[in-house]
Amino acid sequence: MLHLGWAEQVDPVAQTLSDYALHDGAAKLFTACVGSAAAGSAVVLAGLLHSRLPVGTIAPTALGVGCAGLSLCALFPTDPAGGVPSVSGLVHRHAAGASVAALPVAGLLLAGRLRRHLPVSARARRIRRLSWASSAAALLFLGTHVSVTRPVSPAAVRAAGLLGLAERVTLGLEVALLFAMADALRGGRSR
Repeated sequence: MLHLGWAEQVDPVAQTLSDYALHDGAAKLFTACVGSAAAGSAVVLAGLLHSRLPVGTIAPTALGVGCAGLSLCALFPTDPAGGVPSVSGLVHRHAAGASVAALPVAGLLLAGRLRRHLPVSARARRIRRLSWASSAAALLFLGTHVSVTRPVSPAAVRAAGLLGLAERVTLGLEVALLFAMADALRGGRSR
């Protein structure tokens, strides 16, 4: 919806999803979208905690960090590119970074715990693959983000122009990872 309504204001290849919230009428929709992602993550977290799967404690904790990061991203708007950093923008940026980093960690930890649990071992492999893909995409996103803030070479300047694309690939993989985690719950019975 954001892509369609504000396509003229935000370049999806060069600008992040958070930039939509800086345009008239988009802030509420952006907050609703990120809030929905946080709620979906929280539902997966609750499902893991109430399942009989051997999830341990660290994977749900990492997923909880991701949920909290998404919630903070929804509540604290980002700063315009090149603008003076505000407390809200810094909270948004760090919360987003924590969320992007926490989800693949949660996935890797969960996959490690579930790989020997036969009813969900194939789902654990899918979670592991998506976690590694999300990790790689997150590192590329970090690289483009650093290139935006410190364009030290012509290659860095070119990479900075791909910030939005790198973020969208990362978030797409992380949404797929959340769905894979939710799918693993089908193999575990609720308490």
